[in-house]
Amino acid sequence: MTDAPLSPSRVARGRDEAQFGPMDLLLIGLWFGLVAGLLEVIGGLAAARWAGVITYDTLRTNRHHAWLTPACYLAMATAAAILLIAASAVLRRRPGRAAIWLYAAGVGWSLALAAPGVHGLARIVLAGGLATMGARAALGRPEGFRRLVRITTPIGLAVVALTAAASTVDRRAATSPPKPDAPNVVLIVLDTVRADSLTPYGSARDVTPNLAKLAREGVLFRNARSTASWTLPAHASLFTGRWPSELSADVGRPLDGTFPTLAEEMAGRGYATAGFVANTENCNAWYGLARGFEHYEDFYENDRITPLEVLRGSRLGRSLATSRLGSKLIEAAVGRGRYQYRKSAEMIGRDALAWLDGRGDRPFFLFLNYFDAHDPYVPPAGAEHRYSTPGAMGPQAARDAYDDCLAYLDDQLGRFLGELERRGERERTIFVVTADHGEGFGEHGLNGHGLSLYRMETQVPMIVVAPGKAPRNATVSQPASLRDVAPTILGLVDGGPAAAGPFPGESLASAWAEGAHDEPAPVLTELDRAEAVPDEAGEAPARLGMMRSLVTDRHAYIVNGDGREELYDLVADPEERRDLADSPEAVAHLERFRDLMRPLEDPGE
Repeated sequence: MTDAPLSPSRVARGRDEAQFGPMDLLLIGLWFGLVAGLLEVIGGLAAARWAGVITYDTLRTNRHHAWLTPACYLAMATAAAILLIAASAVLRRRPGRAAIWLYAAGVGWSLALAAPGVHGLARIVLAGGLATMGARAALGRPEGFRRLVRITTPIGLAVVALTAAASTVDRRAATSPPKPDAPNVVLIVLDTVRADSLTPYGSARDVTPNLAKLAREGVLFRNARSTASWTLPAHASLFTGRWPSELSADVGRPLDGTFPTLAEEMAGRGYATAGFVANTENCNAWYGLARGFEHYEDFYENDRITPLEVLRGSRLGRSLATSRLGSKLIEAAVGRGRYQYRKSAEMIGRDALAWLDGRGDRPFFLFLNYFDAHDPYVPPAGAEHRYSTPGAMGPQAARDAYDDCLAYLDDQLGRFLGELERRGERERTIFVVTADHGEGFGEHGLNGHGLSLYRMETQVPMIVVAPGKAPRNATVSQPASLRDVAPTILGLVDGGPAAAGPFPGESLASAWAEGAHDEPAPVLTELDRAEAVPDEAGEAPARLGMMRSLVTDRHAYIVNGDGREELYDLVADPEERRDLADSPEAVAHLERFRDLMRPLEDPGE
């Protein structure tokens, strides 16, 4: 009995698959990995830089994302190729068609993950459709596809390798040599730290003795206010000296290049510039806050390339890492809780000091963002719990845990300052310590920040230490704004309040200058994030739309998104419990504030 003849389709299929040997399977896997990685990198850059859109994926990328993303796909493709080659050896078949479909499915699944708001089943269908189309195109001309793979894969690998090498080199942005006596500058932001929680501001507990000691070396501003009650616009305003409504930075929108930044100005004066950021989402370089910094670290261990960092370098890798199986495997490899994507104050200080040791002999501008006091108010492993009780619940328990975080942060800040002193840098360094916003603990029925413009969210610490340029152990009671930090630093560096560079704010030095008696301008704070207010915030004021507040020596004035006004006497009622807006004595004050607010409602005019 003779064998039945093969159908033409089976003959063609066998011929196609016979063309793909083990080396082809590996090269084809690497080729698909490069395609997936480069598509993700290019897509992220296009969205952020040309479309002005920031996504959650871009905010979770490593500093080395330009090469780490394709490296992640290359690693996964290599692993898949090894499995396929082993399977072909065991089964004595060359799974060319199935292999290409699987590789294409990986690319398709990566693209499907980029589509926001798509149901899981729909993503599977989309990935399968893309895989089928890709496999059909590749197998339509198998010999041509193999030539394409063999020619372009080495080129792609070389591009990734060159990108990796380039990413280790810091940008040198200096355009002129620094002045011989130029002081160093350290700008410290204590993320989510309200002023009244700190020792120098009269906290009930002595949680921050190191900060109090630093404050005695300079000027403490008792009534400083942020320009916003959440991180991104506050930092954008801090760096540009502009009000948030003047800037492009917003939820999902980066800071554009319309206005110069403090780091750019410092680099232009010959400074070595570096930023070390613990708030890896809202202070991420993707939001434009790294402009002007030669070195900017904004992700967990983002200068250290580990297998876990490689895995998290792509959308597909992050999806696998956070899956049930992936989480269990990671836990088995590194232990529960040992790999958390939250940078501690110890890490910030360690990385900043390491950079200082290798910067050369230029004066430095160093920006440090500490995130330890942000919710969920859990100090890192090994930190002392001085005030909180494990398992306690309620507003007081939250405040106790918050104080534990502040105590840890203060301890690390003291260590950092001690290391600067040991290196001989302390006496020739200007320090500015502030916060981006405060935090609510039940006041006005609110918990957290970015929900209102009440004092607990907007009043921030402000300390300026400038040896030989600012008085020691001085206090200023008049209102001060985060907006004025940039001109203050440039004025101290360049030689006086008049030398404030391109920043429209006023140097805070005018507040401590001898004979300064001018009535200070009201301090403006803005909040416009109604769509980003979380559901658990209930009827938070921010939900109604754009809010603005003006603060003077005596009063706080708030205009809500629905036009409703609030007025508080900060001397008689510092906790803002009694709204005076409807009282007869408030009429004159309201008229004055309305007049002051009008030119501020459109700062661009």
